[in-house]
Amino acid sequence: MSDEEEWTEAPSASYLDSPFRGAARDTGRGPVDAHSEAVRELLAELYSDEMEEALSELLEETAALHAEHAAALVGASASEAAEQPVRERLEALADQAERYLEALAEAAGEADTRSLTEAELESVFESVAPPAALGESPAFEQFFGALKNFAKKAVSGAVNLAKKGVQAVKTGVQAVAKVMPIGLILRQLRPIVQPLLTRVLKIGIGRLPAPIRPIATQLARQLLREAPMTEAEEAEDAEKPAAAGDHAPGAQALGAEPTPAALLSLELAGATAGLLLARDESEGEAWAAEAAQSLSGGAGEVYGQQSPAAEAEALAEARERFTEALSRLPDGGDPRPALEEFLPVVMAALPIVRKIIQIAGRQNVVGALSNLLAALIGKFTGPRNARILATAIADTGLKLLSLETAAEAPERLAASALAATAEDTVRQLAQLPAEELEDPVRLEVAAGKAFNVAAAANIPSTLLREDLEETEARGVKGMWVPLPRGAKGQLRYKKYSRVFEVEVGAKQAATLRTGGGTPLATVLRDQFRVRAFPVRLKIHLYEAGAHTWARQIQAAEQRGAGRGGARLLALLPLTRQAADSLLGHPGLGMAQPPKVVKGRQLPGGVRLYGIELADRQPGSDPARAAGGGAEAPEQLRRPTEAQVTVDARAGQESLTIALHLAEERAQEILRSAGTPPAVGPFLGALASTLAESTATALLGGEGRNVRVFREAHEQSSHLSPADEGEEFVSSLPPRLREAIAEGLKRAAGQAFAQYFKGRVDEFVRALQDPRDGVTLVVTLPGAPLVGIVTGILGRRLPSRSEVARAIGALAAEPAAKVEVKAGRHRG
Repeated sequence: MSDEEEWTEAPSASYLDSPFRGAARDTGRGPVDAHSEAVRELLAELYSDEMEEALSELLEETAALHAEHAAALVGASASEAAEQPVRERLEALADQAERYLEALAEAAGEADTRSLTEAELESVFESVAPPAALGESPAFEQFFGALKNFAKKAVSGAVNLAKKGVQAVKTGVQAVAKVMPIGLILRQLRPIVQPLLTRVLKIGIGRLPAPIRPIATQLARQLLREAPMTEAEEAEDAEKPAAAGDHAPGAQALGAEPTPAALLSLELAGATAGLLLARDESEGEAWAAEAAQSLSGGAGEVYGQQSPAAEAEALAEARERFTEALSRLPDGGDPRPALEEFLPVVMAALPIVRKIIQIAGRQNVVGALSNLLAALIGKFTGPRNARILATAIADTGLKLLSLETAAEAPERLAASALAATAEDTVRQLAQLPAEELEDPVRLEVAAGKAFNVAAAANIPSTLLREDLEETEARGVKGMWVPLPRGAKGQLRYKKYSRVFEVEVGAKQAATLRTGGGTPLATVLRDQFRVRAFPVRLKIHLYEAGAHTWARQIQAAEQRGAGRGGARLLALLPLTRQAADSLLGHPGLGMAQPPKVVKGRQLPGGVRLYGIELADRQPGSDPARAAGGGAEAPEQLRRPTEAQVTVDARAGQESLTIALHLAEERAQEILRSAGTPPAVGPFLGALASTLAESTATALLGGEGRNVRVFREAHEQSSHLSPADEGEEFVSSLPPRLREAIAEGLKRAAGQAFAQYFKGRVDEFVRALQDPRDGVTLVVTLPGAPLVGIVTGILGRRLPSRSEVARAIGALAAEPAAKVEVKAGRHRG
């Protein structure tokens, strides 16, 4: 039996080909020269997933603040006007960050990379406290922490270059034989902070065209002395993630496209590497200027027509014109002219539809759809029919959400629901193959089905047939209401008008998985401080609009708290399983939910649910969970989870499991050990958490909790260890995932059991720290299993016997290293 048959499926060829080329030794991906390898090693060393996470938070916060300011403004220029206060806030952050780097540089003085010991370098960084975060922003605090550690990486990179004796570009294998003062290194970072945060602003408010990945690739090519990419190569490179869904296992479902924050972190690494490799100060200044231009997104891009915000605004304007046209139709009026203008704009906003229309013919599809939809929505146009629909909307939707109805004319209220139905019909059709749209008969059938699905969501159930197959929640008085109200044409999200109050038991919460595979019970315990079951919850349902960030929905809901809104700590994917388990109505959930990734805009149409505690439990703190007076920032508090790191670099082969125990779980484990804490019960409670968290990291389906560091010449073009980890996990057949997860759990469990004999007091001291929770880090020297991971990334599946031997060697390894750290760490 072959390895592929043994594990039931074989990964297909990688769609990510490294752009790096050289001429010294063959690595399996082409020959690599020593200069290129040194540069790649520096880029890999400078990449910071901590910075990626911090930039993710900044992007989410920026998007939410911009939306909040825009909501308070009126007129076509509201979005541009709302940008100014957000820009000023990020500029203040950049100013503080630059002053912090200058203070570090002054503390380092004239000490150079050769003379300063590691302990002395650490004392330099500890001697300068990061500035207090502006406005007590959790995202700002996290950014300063990441910036501090990134500056350490830059100094460390310079130290390593000096040790290698890499010289200037003249000699072929370039060396940086100079020894750089640490103060100079830190000062060189200052000019790239402002451009980095300018890019955060542009992405956060949607003013930057989507394909930003080529910039990181271009920086790498310059450092490697390769020719710049042609326009054709850039276009091909930008298309690679989109093409991955057809070839890479699970790539489409898992979203292999790197997040904007990951790409920014890559560009920051490239910009810093260029500074460290510069032969002199003038060359460094020239590189800094070029890198700053790249990081900021370039000149003249801010209001480019291909930006997400421009697309959203064009759709909002078309939606407003269509709504207004429908509201003005007389009884018996024909909506086709308005549909023929509106539908092409909706189609243009959906990339998949654009491609299908090119195949099927724009006029054919628009004409057929306009005729069909005109017949279907015509029964609710005109003053008399509109009043019937508007009354039902007010009773079924707006009043249940405590929203004002008197301000909206019946004709406009009805027209808004019809516009949402027409738009959602097109979105439903976007999921169909092109051949169904080419055939007029098949198009009519498909469009009828799509309209039924859209009508079931946007038209009150009281006006729908009782036998309608597409009804989402039979017997429930509810509908999806577009929000915000009163913002002409704008659609951030929809909210289901019914807020469900449900009782959730312990077994139900333990078996229901949220995003990333985390049990709902873990979310309730760690983020809501729920200590006893059953618990009564209020469940709010949402559907994201195009180009919407999760934090924008949370911020908008919090502004409306008490008026139909909610204070939401997190938004979780509303799968059919979740909708069935929690609500008893699976039709409200998604059969195949797209991946929701932190730091990336929500996929348009994705459905989510938010939780509020209906009753206060003894020991629970709804105010803290909701963001009122939280000791730990509510947006940054994370549930108990495991992070797995695979290091495949020569001489460093190891696997690390960082088990972060959120405050509630850590306290729970300590209570279970008694007073004074006994080792046996302590290890028993720890083992169950380790098993659950390790399995979630590898079996949860996303792979974002796994990082893989490989030799520089083996790295894929995106370089991100998190993306390497995601690719690795998505390539694993289920049974192989289970085998590796079981092996890691067993080996880590043995290491913890050995370490904590007589050392439980270390756990107690870490828990007394004001930071959230405790992280237990175990590092396992595991060369055989590391080799299996790199083999899988190279598209070679191991045999069962190979995996069994590697796991056996891991479990028998006596040299495991265990660390106990206060707060959350990734290893």
